[in-house]
Amino acid sequence: MLQRLSNLLFSLPTTVIFALIYMFAQIYATLGFSSDADAWLYVYGRGWFEAIQWILAINLIGVMYKYKTYKKKGIFVLHLSIIIIFIGAGITRYFGKEGVLHLRVGEASDTIVLQNKANPSDVGILDMGFKIRLDKFVMHKYPGSTQPSSYDSYVSVIDKDKTFPYHIYMNHILVYKGFRVYQMAYDPDEKGSILLVGHDPGMYVTYLGYLLMAIGFIMSVFESKSRFRMTARKLKESGLFAILLMLFVNTASLHALTLEEFATKSKAISNEFAKGLVQFNGRIEPIDTLDLDFIHKITKKAKLHNMNYNQLVVGMLTYPEIFTNIPLIYVGNPTIRKLMHLKGKYATYNQFFNQTGDIKYIKQINLAMQTPDRQRTQIQREWLKLNERIYVAYMIFEYKAFAIFPSPNAKNENYKWYSFDELNKLDALTARFYANIFKQLLVSLHDFDINQLKQVQKKIYKIQTEYSAAVLPSKSRVKMEILYNHLQIFPALIGIYSLLGIIAIFIGFFEVLKARKLNKTENALIILGWLALLAHTANMLLRWYISGHAPWSNAYESIVFIAWGSAFASLMFFKRSMLALGAGLFMAGMFMMVAHLNNIDPQITNMVPVLKSYWLLIHVAVITSSYGFLAVGSMLGLLNMILFALRKYKDLDFQIKEINNIIYLSLWIGLALLSVGTFLGGVWANESWGRYWSWDPKETWSLITMIAYAIVIHSKMIPKMKGEFVFSLLAFLTFFFVLMTYFGVNFYIAQGLHAYGRGEGDATWFNVLKAGIGAWASIVVAYTIMAITKKGK
Repeated sequence: MLQRLSNLLFSLPTTVIFALIYMFAQIYATLGFSSDADAWLYVYGRGWFEAIQWILAINLIGVMYKYKTYKKKGIFVLHLSIIIIFIGAGITRYFGKEGVLHLRVGEASDTIVLQNKANPSDVGILDMGFKIRLDKFVMHKYPGSTQPSSYDSYVSVIDKDKTFPYHIYMNHILVYKGFRVYQMAYDPDEKGSILLVGHDPGMYVTYLGYLLMAIGFIMSVFESKSRFRMTARKLKESGLFAILLMLFVNTASLHALTLEEFATKSKAISNEFAKGLVQFNGRIEPIDTLDLDFIHKITKKAKLHNMNYNQLVVGMLTYPEIFTNIPLIYVGNPTIRKLMHLKGKYATYNQFFNQTGDIKYIKQINLAMQTPDRQRTQIQREWLKLNERIYVAYMIFEYKAFAIFPSPNAKNENYKWYSFDELNKLDALTARFYANIFKQLLVSLHDFDINQLKQVQKKIYKIQTEYSAAVLPSKSRVKMEILYNHLQIFPALIGIYSLLGIIAIFIGFFEVLKARKLNKTENALIILGWLALLAHTANMLLRWYISGHAPWSNAYESIVFIAWGSAFASLMFFKRSMLALGAGLFMAGMFMMVAHLNNIDPQITNMVPVLKSYWLLIHVAVITSSYGFLAVGSMLGLLNMILFALRKYKDLDFQIKEINNIIYLSLWIGLALLSVGTFLGGVWANESWGRYWSWDPKETWSLITMIAYAIVIHSKMIPKMKGEFVFSLLAFLTFFFVLMTYFGVNFYIAQGLHAYGRGEGDATWFNVLKAGIGAWASIVVAYTIMAITKKGK
């Protein structure tokens, strides 16, 4: 009886059941509540949630012993790391302390106000045994904006007769006597600092677990008896395995002018105008970049009416009587287009205003603004997007957009630059001087006088250099940014990757069905794929140089990097299989397409203070690379199911098994990168804001995704789940967890430290993600119950 109970409790199906309960609890916490506080109150802080974690840990110990993992060093270290992480987390939960220290300049204190997320009303006081005095607080902002670049607390630590100064800022913490002090926030008047103070005895135990997990994954690659090595040998014997090498790397018109004439005459002078510098959102950039961003927001294109984005902006500035009456503003929603009686997808600027100059559709826009984000309908979201496009066009027509004039007192004003519309904020003499220059600029553009334009641009640049030399980008950086804008490599890669992927998939099916290799065609596709990846890589490096930070710090950049990972994974590891190569390249094309959807902004932006860390380079690079491998595995799972459907015409069992072997390796590498990347993020979080795990929705869904892929990886060891079809199906469906982790959290749940703050998710697509996850869960639960039932018999 005891033996049967032991076999049941310490079996893989039981592990899967508890892992599923653990996953569903986290899913409920992230989707079932509107705030982090409620999620803690009803899930994360409850005893039953703790019990699940300890049951999982105990179950894992029993399973490790039962399956004799100690005989395989890599596998043993990998699974042992999970136990140690559980222990470290337990020590933190039961013995760790965390509180807030709020200091005004000149104030000192030795006590912190303790926080208890599980019970917010439970507030305590902790004496640190030493005092911290705030000597000075400094706020650094991006030039000409209120956006923080960094905020720093200069403190003194006073411990009896010992006193020493310290500089605390984001990603640079004070560690003293077991306490870790972090820069958390600041007072609105910038004369006080809010510090987070933590005392965590479990931190290094958890760090040890993270380290052992990375070591375990690496050891497993070289473990001769590991499933990874056995699968790799099978592929090598079949000739489908490539050697693995991981690389973790307005004036009035004097005469009538037609639109066609303007398009012909304006190209050269528009491109010359675009070489000037402008300040926007705290960043000094070429006018070319601002033109591209504005026109992309207004039209969703870089070209329209046979004109590039620079020509369109110059036309709006100098010939408003023409450009307010041509279709420029993109209207995506069919219902709104019908309401406006539009024949196409574009409306003129004037179509949005009545004769008194008021917006015709102000009621719809105001209603959308007043509706809470979670309750907004899709058409209300479209009204808000349309309102933004109208406002951007208004900024151009009314000369509000181009801040090109620095204040003579620039250094004391955080190097703020002014647009023509803002010149009244300067002294009268300076305002008249700048207004005259701006008039000369408009006249030269209006008259297509490129020589006069160059003289005016030279005069403006001299003024910018005189008052703001300290924050001006180098001339080489400006040239490279304009080159980056004009090349438009990333949009071009949508078609290139997709076409190469589709061709490779067709060739793969042909070779499988006809049992014949097309070597020359394969080599040509591989070469073209590498050329596309090379262009992709070069453009990412160019964006890195332009922005001054790693090109994966916002939504657009990270999706572009995921696409890079998909292409790299297929070309580096799986190029010997055309289906695998096609799957990776096609997924790269799809990710590039997603990056260029309407709700993704490709604009180069400044970084928030917390992202100014070398951890950004490591954590984000590793975790987004994992998505590339997991995407390849998902696409191959779908293609393998198509092969299953074709089995009635031809014996394809061998090919199906070979592709499943590739899927296994792809998922294994993806899971390894995802796990290591997630826990590296935990280390970064601990160094930045004082806790390595806060159950933020993004990190929670990363953990859910890790568990889901771990179940799929172990499914070949579970009776009833060993089948090739089930494995292919799960490989395909599990990617819905990745999509939820990235898109669902960032654009729908839109809360927590990782969200991009949009909250503009399409409920339809969000429901599709939930349906995919539901299908995966139904299959895993059904097969696990069958496995347990069979054991019981």
